[in-house]
Amino acid sequence: MAGAMLDVVIDSSQVGKALEELGRCLDDFTTPLNDIGEYLHQSTDERFRQKVAPNGTPWAPLSPVTLARKKGTGILREKGTLQDTLRKQVTSTELEFGTDRPYGAVHQFGQKKGASGKTGKGSSIPWGDIPAREYLGLSAEDETEVLFIIHDYLNEPLIH
Repeated sequence: MAGAMLDVVIDSSQVGKALEELGRCLDDFTTPLNDIGEYLHQSTDERFRQKVAPNGTPWAPLSPVTLARKKGTGILREKGTLQDTLRKQVTSTELEFGTDRPYGAVHQFGQKKGASGKTGKGSSIPWGDIPAREYLGLSAEDETEVLFIIHDYLNEPLIH
């Protein structure tokens, strides 16, 4: 994905350690990673509704100039395209969740005025600073839920 994505990886976090333990039981993570991806989609959709980052901080409000230029007052939600392009990609060992839209990264990380160059008429792209409005990531609640999903697979008898 070229836009913005979240990787859930084996690392030193609780989720990473749980995934490592799951790896000792399963050769193929496809089913649990699909379940985690589905959960992340629901959780991220809820963040869009609440207009908050994974840590619960509200997204920066729209500037008066932006409000005057756009239709509606929704933050990251003029047509719903960004939210509607959130996808998961799952293999037997990896889960990627995010969007392939380049502006998804702009909204996730922010961008300074003119960082993408100029229009044919010489105007800056973007025409003003865009603050980061983080929508991808794991909240504390998300980490707990991912641990529950992994725990369910560790405690279920594996039928082959």
